[in-house]
Amino acid sequence: MVAMVSGKPMAAMGRRLAAGDEARPGVRFRTRTAPPAAVPAVRLTRRGRVAAAGAAALAIGALSMTLATAAQASHAGQATPGRYAAKVEVRAGQSLWSLAESYDPDADPRLVVQQIQQLNSMAGDQVRPGEVLWVPRG
Repeated sequence: MVAMVSGKPMAAMGRRLAAGDEARPGVRFRTRTAPPAAVPAVRLTRRGRVAAAGAAALAIGALSMTLATAAQASHAGQATPGRYAAKVEVRAGQSLWSLAESYDPDADPRLVVQQIQQLNSMAGDQVRPGEVLWVPRG
């Protein structure tokens, strides 16, 4: 088959037309083009697959560490004791229970005692006179 390169009809190119064909101005011949060649699939070797998996794992790890750091940074300012707690010096005869009742009278003293222990990283419930503690504000 002949592919037409110029836009001229066959008569203008110096060719003869078959018996029933006419030279029609403005009508171009259809040409057939070859179908596009199929793109071969990417084939990875074993080393390539291991490298691709390793790169993906590193990217996921870096992304998760970045998100975790951002999450910690956004919550860092909220947990400081000075915003919702007061510094108190324990006097003679005071216990965690009495501190909890006096500094947050509307709350359950058991919960306040637990908060005092958490704020001050205390293992037990014993306090000594002169000790300075963070106590939640009520």
